[in-house]
Amino acid sequence: MYTFYLVDMVSHWLLTGFILTCLFQVSIQANVVPSILLQNSATNNVLMPATGLGTGGYALTLDSHGEHWNDSIAEKSVSLWLKLGGRRIDGSFSYLDQVGIGQAIRASGIPRKEIFITSKVGPSGANKNGVPLGGPLGYNDTLKQMEQVLGSLGVTYVDLLLIHWPYDAIHAPSSEKECNGNTSTEMRLCRQSTWKAMLQILKEGKARAVGVSNFALQHLQDIIDMGEMIPSVNQCEFHVFWHDLELLEFCKRHNITFNGYSPLAAPDFGPWSLGWNESLLELPLVKLISQRYGKTAAQILQRYSLHQGVLVNPRSWNEEHMRENLNVFDFELSDQEVMQLNALSTKKPNVCTDPRELP
Repeated sequence: MYTFYLVDMVSHWLLTGFILTCLFQVSIQANVVPSILLQNSATNNVLMPATGLGTGGYALTLDSHGEHWNDSIAEKSVSLWLKLGGRRIDGSFSYLDQVGIGQAIRASGIPRKEIFITSKVGPSGANKNGVPLGGPLGYNDTLKQMEQVLGSLGVTYVDLLLIHWPYDAIHAPSSEKECNGNTSTEMRLCRQSTWKAMLQILKEGKARAVGVSNFALQHLQDIIDMGEMIPSVNQCEFHVFWHDLELLEFCKRHNITFNGYSPLAAPDFGPWSLGWNESLLELPLVKLISQRYGKTAAQILQRYSLHQGVLVNPRSWNEEHMRENLNVFDFELSDQEVMQLNALSTKKPNVCTDPRELP
């Protein structure tokens, strides 16, 4: 059973299942973002807004295209997002822009408790020079990096902390032997050690909820097998060309909120860089549905995720796009339209690494 709330807490609906659709059978004012009550490894009454601002521009990894984020851009974008009514910000220590995020939050004048901050620890790839971004996995290193997260943001806690990836492909040096290994057994022990640190962070009140990111079924099972509290959230890539419905159903059964990133499949990269012939925004079916509802293609793609119970983090520094992203709660797609969009996935490359291939 899931409870969804309006951000202003004027009304709430008790809904059965994981799907957001039923919520929008009620007349809802545009720009009022509903929230979901997090379960499992979360403190009481942690409400996560259904849409947030993605900030993962990776300034050091993009060479010729895409949004290049840094502290300055993050400060301006987050300030605008908050001014427009957005209240959730999705970040990571590895994005190299958390200082700017923290500055924008403090300058906004909005009480800290009204803003939902997500950050991430652990490995997340490397820059163009091969230097690991983020940090290693393992108990002690996770606790250490959490202090760096709080320091860069200038806060005493985050609302949600995630393990960024289940595997350290770059092998950032770790203080734990198994976290430097390659075998599935070593990585399983490493993930479990890291999760123990996440629960300690939760216990200490430095995060109101903890979860994971890019965890496939086998990685989630490693955590479940520990017999401890399981993740409150799993954040994974999710869009028309790339969606793991089996993983989504698994999370639903275990009350793990599914948070999808790249709901538009990173159109600023250009479809050519991903091996696609066209952008999701240009798909004929998406255009047809957008005309049907009088909404933009980007809004249709976000409703596609939300219809299936997937929270979204569209990344943008554009004011018009931000306004669109906040205005997706006054209409709903039909089940048939969502099924048609799901059917468009035909072995298209995904934006990030396929987590299912990681040990």
